[in-house]
Amino acid sequence: MSQVRLAGEVWDYERYAGHRVWEGARGTIGTTYPFWQRHRCTRSQTFPRLHVVLAGKEEHLLDNRLQALAADVKGIAVAVWVNTLPRLQRGEPWYEIGVDDPDRRRQRYPEPPGR
Repeated sequence: MSQVRLAGEVWDYERYAGHRVWEGARGTIGTTYPFWQRHRCTRSQTFPRLHVVLAGKEEHLLDNRLQALAADVKGIAVAVWVNTLPRLQRGEPWYEIGVDDPDRRRQRYPEPPGR
């Protein structure tokens, strides 16, 4: 996967986290709720973090790609952890390049208008 496409997929993950749906019958006072919390991760109060494993090239090229991905997703409002496959095989820890921030997500993706 190209670097541009990978960064786009990570930003799509944030858009999914920010997606809210309207609940309520027509003509009543309804509310909105996070789609993922009701339909995918019903027991979780926080959005699941995204783990990205980079593999398929030499280690120094993977390190460059890791740094480029961190720069491309700077300011993202979901938890994103990334590492290279060789480092994981050696038991090295994950790098956190994104932090979960539901308030910032709510500002970026406002509630849908009432029906």
